[in-house]
Amino acid sequence: MVCRNGKGVREMKIKQMIAGASTAAVMMGLVAVPALAGAGKSALYDAPGNFTCATGAQPADGEVTFGFATVNANKHGMLEVEVSVKGATPNATYDVWVNQDPGACPLPAATAVGAVTTNTQGNGNAHVKVAAVDGASNYWVSVVGGGQVLRSMAVQTP
Repeated sequence: MVCRNGKGVREMKIKQMIAGASTAAVMMGLVAVPALAGAGKSALYDAPGNFTCATGAQPADGEVTFGFATVNANKHGMLEVEVSVKGATPNATYDVWVNQDPGACPLPAATAVGAVTTNTQGNGNAHVKVAAVDGASNYWVSVVGGGQVLRSMAVQTP
């Protein structure tokens, strides 16, 4: 069977399937999207003095968590950090610090890169960006305020 433009029905269907697949790939973000270099997520613990540069917080067994931090290292040399504080001090502001090992731990000076303000339930969220330190592969977050020092365990990225 031949269509009006002289092409066969089978050839037309193949072209429609290819066009449909291309449209679906674009809609799903499968083309021309830069890939992240690596990401990791860790719980936040009330660990004011119990940490090391390589591991971050060192919580005791059964220690209560106060949310989490997610660190994404993108291929442009930036760390994108999401902090979600849960059940901490209500109506308090916490400074967000990003520790990087080796290279930026302990932090040499006050370098808080953002803040989280909690609501009446002690919940709050923040998104911060900071330049990745050359050679660092372990990252962890300190969230300081409301009479607490919340720390995540270190996460590794490639």
